[in-house]
Amino acid sequence: MLSSIFRGSCALFSVVMIVTVAPAQTSTAASATSYLDRGNAWYDRGELDKAIADYTRAIASAPDLAAAYINRGNARQDKGDLEGALSDYDRALELNPRDVGAYTNRGNVRQRQRDLEGAVADYNQALELNPREVKALYNRGNIWLARAELDKAIADFNLAIQGNPGYAMAYNNRAIARQAQGDLSGAIADLSRAIEFDPNHARAYVNRGMALLLQGKKAEAEQDFVRAVALDSRMKVFIEQHRSFAFINKR
Repeated sequence: MLSSIFRGSCALFSVVMIVTVAPAQTSTAASATSYLDRGNAWYDRGELDKAIADYTRAIASAPDLAAAYINRGNARQDKGDLEGALSDYDRALELNPRDVGAYTNRGNVRQRQRDLEGAVADYNQALELNPREVKALYNRGNIWLARAELDKAIADFNLAIQGNPGYAMAYNNRAIARQAQGDLSGAIADLSRAIEFDPNHARAYVNRGMALLLQGKKAEAEQDFVRAVALDSRMKVFIEQHRSFAFINKR
């Protein structure tokens, strides 16, 4: 059952971090870039309101600066202002219709708005421009997983892992799909890889513990549960809620 394993299928987005300015450019463009850079610094510190203010100043100085729209969209998305983020990504794509990151980020907004068809369309467009765009592959895989289109999910996670062999969340989510197909050994192997690349991945320990329970390996499962709770105490409630699913499915 998909519900018997902790998904942790968070979407990822792209950030345009720095735009360099050639000496011959105008002072207005230089000012816009300075605001963009400072906005990025605020964003990295989690100061989203200050970041948005500086991105807005950059746009006022250079209305055609697509990077400022993308990064303001990211900050707005983080704040939960999905409509504002969508508007920013739309404008960025008007300025540069071949911006892979903008399609990926807009797809994330649409996914959060439950517009899954729109999200898939944006991820498809990103992948048409760059078939190796790992974030789009991973995020599209999460949609297939949510829809229980398991073969499609696994195919996208495979490609994401090919592009980034240390992608712990892609291993974690491929494991969910594999367990749903009844491939417990494959799921456990993927979760072990996720833990190898991210030893603090509490969700992967929970997921592996659930899969081990289904294999009847209670002692090993309990070790994973103890480790998960040590890393994140919130996992305790989830484990207790879902432990019974493993025993029901094992019968």
